[in-house]
Amino acid sequence: MKSVEERLRTYFDDRGIKYRVFDHEPAATAEDYHAVLGTRYEQMPKAVFLRYSRQEGERFAILALQAYKRADLKRIASLLDARAVRLGTRQQLRDMTGCEFGELPPVGPLFGLESVLDQDLLSEETLYFNAGSLTRSFAVTPGGLEAALEGPVGY
Repeated sequence: MKSVEERLRTYFDDRGIKYRVFDHEPAATAEDYHAVLGTRYEQMPKAVFLRYSRQEGERFAILALQAYKRADLKRIASLLDARAVRLGTRQQLRDMTGCEFGELPPVGPLFGLESVLDQDLLSEETLYFNAGSLTRSFAVTPGGLEAALEGPVGY
């Protein structure tokens, strides 16, 4: 079975999305990432794993949100036409993506999940995020991430 990083590379390559991969000291939280890489919080799309309910049942999504921001779950529920939105559990995260806390890339379609994109990320020059590992990251343009999300829901 391919790693999340290998799957992400293939996913980006298949779509012609340019990216750069680099190694770094472990960084699980936005604060760690900022300290280790020196990136600004505005450049770091924090991947928030969400579960939401609709009439047809429970579903999952990934919110790509600037790292210093907090998710407004009521707003997301409205955007997803959901009855309720909650944070997914660590076990659900593992089951749906194969990732642990801090490893999740902000690319829902990679896992067959809906994506919600913080539109403020689009004003940055480069975005940085972990890719299935706390010690390996991808750097992409905002347009590249948006293209990877295949028509994300705007937040």
